[in-house]
Amino acid sequence: MPTALPKHSQIVIVGGGVAGCSIAYHLCKLGITDVVLLERGQLTCGTTWHAAGLVMQLRTTEVMTRLAAYGTELYHDIIAETGQETGLKRNGSLAIASTEDRLIEINRMCALGRAFNIESHALTPSEAKDVYPYLDDTKIAGAVFIPRDGQTNPVDTTVALAKGAKRLGAKIVEGVRVEGFVRNGNRVSTVQTSLGDIDCETVVLAAGIWNPPLGAKAGVKIPLYASEHMYVLAQADFKAPPTLPVLRHTDGFCYIKEDAGKFLVGAFEPKGKPLPLGALPAQPEFIELEEDWNQFELPLSKAIEVVPALENAQITKFMNGPESFTPDNRFIVGQAPEAPNVFVCGGFNSQGILAGAGVGRALAEWIAAGSATIDLSEIDIARFHDFQINENYLKTRISESLGLLYAMHWPHRQFETARPIRRTPLYHRLKGLNACMGEAAGWERANWFAPSGVEPTYEYSYGRQNWFEHAAAEHKAVRTAAGLFDLSSFSKFLVQGAGALEALQYICSNNVDVEPERTVYTLALNSRGGIQAEFTIQRLKADSFMLISATAQQSRDFAWLHGMLAHRKDVAVTDVTSGYATLLLTGPRARDILQRATNASLSNEDFPFGTVRDIDIGFARARAVRMSFAGELGWELHPSTEFAEGVFDALMAAGEGFGLKPAGYHALDSLRLEKGYFHWGHDIGPGDTPLEAGLGFAAPKRKIADYLGKDALDRQRKDGVRRRFVYFKLRDPDPLLIHNEPIYRNGVCAGTIASGGFGHTIGASIGGGYVALRDGEDASAVAEGRFEIDIAGDRHEAIASLQPFYDPSGERLRM
Repeated sequence: MPTALPKHSQIVIVGGGVAGCSIAYHLCKLGITDVVLLERGQLTCGTTWHAAGLVMQLRTTEVMTRLAAYGTELYHDIIAETGQETGLKRNGSLAIASTEDRLIEINRMCALGRAFNIESHALTPSEAKDVYPYLDDTKIAGAVFIPRDGQTNPVDTTVALAKGAKRLGAKIVEGVRVEGFVRNGNRVSTVQTSLGDIDCETVVLAAGIWNPPLGAKAGVKIPLYASEHMYVLAQADFKAPPTLPVLRHTDGFCYIKEDAGKFLVGAFEPKGKPLPLGALPAQPEFIELEEDWNQFELPLSKAIEVVPALENAQITKFMNGPESFTPDNRFIVGQAPEAPNVFVCGGFNSQGILAGAGVGRALAEWIAAGSATIDLSEIDIARFHDFQINENYLKTRISESLGLLYAMHWPHRQFETARPIRRTPLYHRLKGLNACMGEAAGWERANWFAPSGVEPTYEYSYGRQNWFEHAAAEHKAVRTAAGLFDLSSFSKFLVQGAGALEALQYICSNNVDVEPERTVYTLALNSRGGIQAEFTIQRLKADSFMLISATAQQSRDFAWLHGMLAHRKDVAVTDVTSGYATLLLTGPRARDILQRATNASLSNEDFPFGTVRDIDIGFARARAVRMSFAGELGWELHPSTEFAEGVFDALMAAGEGFGLKPAGYHALDSLRLEKGYFHWGHDIGPGDTPLEAGLGFAAPKRKIADYLGKDALDRQRKDGVRRRFVYFKLRDPDPLLIHNEPIYRNGVCAGTIASGGFGHTIGASIGGGYVALRDGEDASAVAEGRFEIDIAGDRHEAIASLQPFYDPSGERLRM
């Protein structure tokens, strides 16, 4: 008989898998015990029950690594707390590499792990065989062993979390279906179930592959899609020892672990099998799909190559179950933009056991504190765009997403499926100029231009890729003559109304009360002083402002602005991204070129830096903004989209004889790195403050108006910062920085590179990252000492600076 439901609960969690139980447990640990968890069937009956139970610590970023590493501790400690065994075995994991490129990749992760105090060891093939005796070491180039990784029993682990939550006061009800939600405005006030209604303050959707239809009932878009996910149990002619490490053969699209004396071989095949929810069995509990040996043949054959004992092993079980995957291979976590009291946790891409503990804690803290307590921007649901719930898009992309988990994580790797989706007005012009297109937030953008006779396609590597010299030529043209960039995908928001200035003064850390036709660079902070967003603001009129932000932040920034302004009747925010193109004409000859195409005066006296003005260009009218993300003299030009091609043609014609080149995002990235301009999501984010980033000028003490985050920033000014962004240049010009390389100061790890690249003007790899200050050390001294950057296990000496290496005074912008 199902347990009776309460009429009210502070928090209702939908879904009784590892994620839902982890959230309930951690909410209770925070003292929030008025929690009801609803499960349609039995706990774990969705996808948790058939998980392989791998527990790995190392991920590709700091935040993801910390989330994963927490599980290896909790799944051990909760045994004593609840009396429930979890089946955790810290028997280690062995990641093997069949190629030199894969060896670089796993050695980069190994270096990152050491930066976070995660024990890891790079091994030769013969040393790997000592760790894993059944390995054919002639098939590999090397390996990395992580001793405290391992495996756990997914069902027992989830039950332990549920017991812990119930012990602290949570109510868990099985055998109850959620049938709908009652909305009051944009908030959910009631959860409707097969056993009656529950009024609540907060709803958490943690129902795995069933999150999208539940989200739709709550008015929330959740872009994930199911895929078939397979493993087999194989009995060799001997029992696999229980201490055997987990073997990860990513080049072979498979992993192998010990399971009750058998070998469990799991697959992340290169092309997955998307699975529409309508194709699932009518009975949604403990689903097992049909065997598909054609799909599984490749990873199984690769497993046999490296562990020959599997060749004659008896297959005792073929498990094929549904798992949820996301279009960008990252989790879906956080507060739903459409409904502020609905939180989502899902899209684990077959990593739910690995990350469930850490994500459950992080989301519980977010709910309790009212905002995320750590930087979860890379997995925040707010990053997604409306088009990403399109079922055709999801079905097509998810066929790629599953395989990407074990594919090479090449620098600058581009998605291949579900393209093109969003095209700027200049797409065909750029393709006609031999542009190699990349994708960002669905937009097709020119990343680099291939010269005549060169195919505009990527050839990936960890070294200088095939586009390196071509992007270098574009970079040098901007520094010596001029470049023309299509930045039309930049996000654009119009904020207008009688209350626009007052509202923006509270949202923005900088003073936006400037004269019309002027620009302001500003940050928007959260209550802890972290950087929620960055904008370049154009004040068009007294009550009208245009805000420009990064391409990938369109949905996130708009949702945040809309939420901040929703209570005001005297101000409106409109997303006008698709209404305007954006071209950047920049370089020392930019004035000469633009002057050929317009009759407006472009002199420093008539058009100083930071000016916004409508001008004629060719046969069009466009807003011209005197600024440049490349750090050179330049103008951003914003014509309406229907005029974009004409403006582009006029500028290209005017540039003849001046060395003008069309340029792409790889060149722009190296230009901005030299100038020290930041990229939100890499260099700055919700966990970083303006003072830590060296952006105090964008949150000046002299600003009189109160703004969100000001109190936190004032406290930090008084107490001092504990970390500071530092710019780096490698002394050796050959190695390349990308991101997440550990920074060593006087032999001690002090941080990681946030973003890196090659500075073609400087002639060296450059990057930047946050460096921890020693006790009592002033921020001005943080760049002192001997610095080294660890790239795949090799340390390279670096020059450190608190100022960017190119034009730190900004003189070239004001030429």
